[in-house]
Amino acid sequence: MKILIISGYAFPTQNPRAFRTSELAEQLVRQGHSVTVYSPMGKYDYSEYQKETGVSMKDIPSVMTLPRPNMGKERNILTKVLWRLLRKLVDIPEVEYAFRVPSIIKKEPDTDLLITIATPHMIHVGAAREKTRRPGSFPKVWIADSGDPYYLNPMHHYPSYMKRYEKKWCGQSDFITVPTEESRKGYFEEFWNKIEVIPQGFDFSKTPIATYVPGKVPTFAFAGRLYPGQRDLSSFMDYLLGIDIDFKFKIITFSHVDPKYSELSRGRIEVIHGMSRKDVIWEISKCDFLINVLNPDTVQTPSKLIDYALSGRPVMNVSNDFREQDAFLRFMSGDYSGAVVFDRLEKYSIVNVAAGFMELYSRVAE
Repeated sequence: MKILIISGYAFPTQNPRAFRTSELAEQLVRQGHSVTVYSPMGKYDYSEYQKETGVSMKDIPSVMTLPRPNMGKERNILTKVLWRLLRKLVDIPEVEYAFRVPSIIKKEPDTDLLITIATPHMIHVGAAREKTRRPGSFPKVWIADSGDPYYLNPMHHYPSYMKRYEKKWCGQSDFITVPTEESRKGYFEEFWNKIEVIPQGFDFSKTPIATYVPGKVPTFAFAGRLYPGQRDLSSFMDYLLGIDIDFKFKIITFSHVDPKYSELSRGRIEVIHGMSRKDVIWEISKCDFLINVLNPDTVQTPSKLIDYALSGRPVMNVSNDFREQDAFLRFMSGDYSGAVVFDRLEKYSIVNVAAGFMELYSRVAE
């Protein structure tokens, strides 16, 4: 079967959409399919990756400097100005996907299954434009995979006219796949009948964990991205600065964390940047317990929770304004009775996740 995947992120980028793209593509190849992935490739040399995985990687060229591997700070002045002034109005620079994707689909005739992966959702918009123009040559089945919602996302606010673009791709796609049942609420109710839950999937063999040994002092960690006022550790760290208890708190993130917390904690709070997913799981598996910051809504569930589950360590949920002081002190004493209860890990196996996508294909094509 010929499968085309279009995504804004792929290996070696370290974020949930890149993991979704690469893990899925690699597993579909192992199942015997021909898989081509289009993504902004930047300066990364994919020749070795293609030999090892069998995935054909092709570049999405860009005028407005779409995010890409090894991009660094290569945005020009014009791009910076456009991003600042126009991002909220027309979704710069991601809007470029709406114009790039149609030509990509046209270049890949006789595609059986198209999987577009968001964010960015403008990839879905581009696919919808091509399906409207040339429905006869469009892939047999189109699955619009959406890790986060778009217009109804409570963490972002878009102009009302952007609603019609979301409704267009929702209406044109055969299925909309989301990672959790709660994610359904992030889309217009008229399309709920198209929504299927397929969680984030990983090849567990790539994620070894350490043999746990209790720390000399209570050691706990947070891993993932932070968003001020949304998924925010500030209140929790303010509390930690005020307690007279020895501890070690590791924050593993690509996000900015105010350096004052490391300084004022006298090294008890450590910020680690730029760690790969494999190394993150290894590092957190050595901790006594882990911290998960609850989103203000249930529409988005951090995929990092899967990594937490794989680590085998107890997980404590905390709120943005940190009201869980008593529960935290119990965790510090080794009482993990209030730990998060995870679903069966098998559902996150990339083998089962890929099978979920193929089952959707069979519903339409067979």
